[in-house]
Amino acid sequence: MKKQIWMEYRKLWNKISCVAVIAMCVVVVLHLLIYLNLQYRAIDSQGEIVEGLASYRALREATKDLVGVMDGEYIQNLITSYNNSFDKAYLAEHRGYLGTAGMTKYMVPNYFINYAYFGLYMSNGNEKIGLDYDFLESEERFYAAYKETVKEHLADGNIYSNMYTDEQLLVLNKKIDNLKTPFSTGYYQGLACLRAWYIMDYSLVFFVLAFGLAGLFSKDNAGGVTELTLSSQYGRKKNMNARWIAGNLFITSVYLIYLGTQLVVNGLIGTLDGWNMSAQMMWFTCLYNMTFGTGLLIMFAGGLLGALVVGNIVMMISMKTKNMKLAAALSIIAVYMIMKTENMFGTIGKLIFISPINFEKDYLIEMYMFIGNTAVPWFIVIFAVTVLYVAILYMVTRLSYKKYHIN
Repeated sequence: MKKQIWMEYRKLWNKISCVAVIAMCVVVVLHLLIYLNLQYRAIDSQGEIVEGLASYRALREATKDLVGVMDGEYIQNLITSYNNSFDKAYLAEHRGYLGTAGMTKYMVPNYFINYAYFGLYMSNGNEKIGLDYDFLESEERFYAAYKETVKEHLADGNIYSNMYTDEQLLVLNKKIDNLKTPFSTGYYQGLACLRAWYIMDYSLVFFVLAFGLAGLFSKDNAGGVTELTLSSQYGRKKNMNARWIAGNLFITSVYLIYLGTQLVVNGLIGTLDGWNMSAQMMWFTCLYNMTFGTGLLIMFAGGLLGALVVGNIVMMISMKTKNMKLAAALSIIAVYMIMKTENMFGTIGKLIFISPINFEKDYLIEMYMFIGNTAVPWFIVIFAVTVLYVAILYMVTRLSYKKYHIN
């Protein structure tokens, strides 16, 4: 069985799939290099404006003295440092700097502090990076203000989304109260870009799968199903299972290539520093005591689950059509329709999880599904939904294979 799986897996790496994977990697690399080089700029440790790809390394170097735990002493030193900085003076004269891909080393800690004041209405504008707030006089007052802001944010957002009942909001409020403080902060711009571009280019994986798996069960190409396949000593069931397992291994491989490309390119440009920072520095309303890196790993796992769902849809289409070109065409249409659902359920609340295009989103870190008044982490919900999707698709594919005939 293992040998048969390996042979089926190798057949999937044909000219079409290899070209599709290479094209995906090229698009990812060019997308990152061109966009990050043309738009971004940073204020370095010498008060100079560094533009292009070099701005990330300059920002990382400038941020070294701001890496630490945001306790009372840190906050007071931050206020003094910011008020005496070139960055503050520069931002006062260039009001649009932060809103147009400009970066300063104070973005991460200052934005987090400003969120405690502005809450739902936080943005990246220059006016929302200052530190002139009374609650910063003590660590306890600051984190108390932050937790109250998160509660208000969830309550105000719930008016539009209807995600939670009043009782469920009380459960979330307890989670907010139980957050362990103080949080750690520092530099994370490379990881922030990784998160953003990982989400932005994620659908490229779906298109590669549409081409790579379209011929898995077709009868019009060398790697598909033949009379010999259907009459093999292993039987239809074992042959089908071998192909299905090989298909899922192919899905995983394509996804890991995509993720690896994002990690390597973003790591080379902005570094992957900040992995151990508190998740709340990125996701203000995160209610887990975890690091930014852990949050990214959860998103990456969700992305794999979404790819598995789409890949199994393509395999089912391949089985139903038995024609590689038709399966590829229908699969591309299916991928396009899935992509269109990305924001379709944005105001309907819980229905948003049914689309695999959203399996890698920030929802996994910030939202819960309630069973009664028990809060279930969103990433567990996504895992359960994926198991259900794949099980149904496997059953449909298996039943169709039992009736497979060549003529």
